[in-house]
Amino acid sequence: MTKHGMGGRWLVRFAAVGVVLVALGVGGSVAGAEPAAGSSVEPGAQRRGFYLHACWTYEYPFAVRAWRREDYKNMFRLLARLGYNTVMLWPCTEAVPAPMSQADRNDLAGFRAIIDDARKQGLETWLAFCVVGSTPEIAAKPWMQRSLYAHMKTVRLDEPREARAFLEHRAAVLEILNNADGYVTIDGDPGGYPGAKPAEFLKVLLADRQTLDRVGTHPKTQKIVPWIWNGWGRDNTQAEFWGPPVEPHSTALLAAIEPLMPEPWELLPGRSNGEAWANGRVNVEAAKKAGLLGRSTLFCYEAIEFEPTPPAAWLRFADIRRIMKQEMAESPGSRGWFGNSQTPILVIPNLYLFARGAADPAYLDEPDEKVLAELAELLGGPAELLAPAWSCLERGLDRLPPDLPERLRAAKLTGEAASYLPGGPDRYLEVLAACAECRIRVLRACGRPAATPEEAAAAIADATAALVDWWKLTGYRGAGDGTEPFAWSFVHGSLFGPLKAWCSQNVPDPAKVTDLAVKKIVGRGTLDEPACKDRIGELLAR
Repeated sequence: MTKHGMGGRWLVRFAAVGVVLVALGVGGSVAGAEPAAGSSVEPGAQRRGFYLHACWTYEYPFAVRAWRREDYKNMFRLLARLGYNTVMLWPCTEAVPAPMSQADRNDLAGFRAIIDDARKQGLETWLAFCVVGSTPEIAAKPWMQRSLYAHMKTVRLDEPREARAFLEHRAAVLEILNNADGYVTIDGDPGGYPGAKPAEFLKVLLADRQTLDRVGTHPKTQKIVPWIWNGWGRDNTQAEFWGPPVEPHSTALLAAIEPLMPEPWELLPGRSNGEAWANGRVNVEAAKKAGLLGRSTLFCYEAIEFEPTPPAAWLRFADIRRIMKQEMAESPGSRGWFGNSQTPILVIPNLYLFARGAADPAYLDEPDEKVLAELAELLGGPAELLAPAWSCLERGLDRLPPDLPERLRAAKLTGEAASYLPGGPDRYLEVLAACAECRIRVLRACGRPAATPEEAAAAIADATAALVDWWKLTGYRGAGDGTEPFAWSFVHGSLFGPLKAWCSQNVPDPAKVTDLAVKKIVGRGTLDEPACKDRIGELLAR
């Protein structure tokens, strides 16, 4: 949810009681949700959730914020087919400033219909919120074109007038978006401030409860869900973001919430990709020590896809298996799992394995080849093309068919599940083809040593053109507003990495290569001269 290193990684252990939820309330069976034949494992997770994050800036259909209502509806259908039964949406209501305009009221009402669409697909639907506001000039653009991070402002809940204005505006938002099943508030990142008190955060939760009790469409079951992540009140302004400890703040917040929260409520403790990264498992352990695992769905932020990360077809099977198995052993009794990604259509295999592993932990031991083949069958496409495309970042030229992009573009996906891909199945195949093509072009450009400065410049120009072509398709700009020029950080490290490594070995004298490379790149129209000089200077910096 955040722009730092960030946001939701949480794992949950499947419930110790209950039955495997296969239909999830959706008509027909959910493909891929059944336990493996002959499995003797315990039943699958009570909750299998996925978080759709609509803040980051890139092009359709990669950016959730760029989706139309039909795209959301299709994604809900796809999530149900993959085996999820809960979806969390962050539409960035924080980018709606006070006082609320009529145009913003109309846009929020339109998103209310999207919440209804999710619930009609049998998905329990949660909305995510932050304790931040935005400056009035953000309203110069339509809601879904606004850059929250460029206009975000801290809300000081210890200032009575500011806190009152924030809560009144938040209540006005909830009065429109009053039809969700869960209302989630993250404990910072973004939001919060050094020294913020647990009682202040609790005040926000209790105000939401009062609003729902007053205007909610089904208040007796609409729950409040604190998202334990950043360490409310932690001072992360003076050091490396995750430098100050999280645990004392999370423990204090849980101690304040537990005795005073009215029912119904749940908990969303988040963990990072690894124990030594960001907040590690601190929040899961804090929930366990507080005796709150029974209320907790564990959020495995970064298991499915890191955030922030530039778009790419990126398999994360090893991390998914490691994290889920660890939490199954160390956090028994929790309610289930939540996962997330920035660009869900690019990491569908990761969504698939995560859901299958949550429904049947034995499935985590299936080999990669079988997982990818079964997903290809679900989508109605050729595994011999889809598997190398999905794993292209892990493959060298010896394992990437040279005609893979062309064959992907000529293929068809005939499965019902494929028809639910945002942007459509043909666009999906084009995206996979373009990612594989970028990988192949970069590897080819960096495939042999450079004997002369001219050869080095030609290789750099070829690889840069491949990376810029991919970036133009995705349009990724992180927390930017969509106007930023190309930067190396806007393409995935596995795509850019081979070029960077090749330059360190093949360009001993950058001064002799820089001008040649800039001339070739600008001459091709890949980048304009100022941007090109900056990028090549960064690429060849010693």
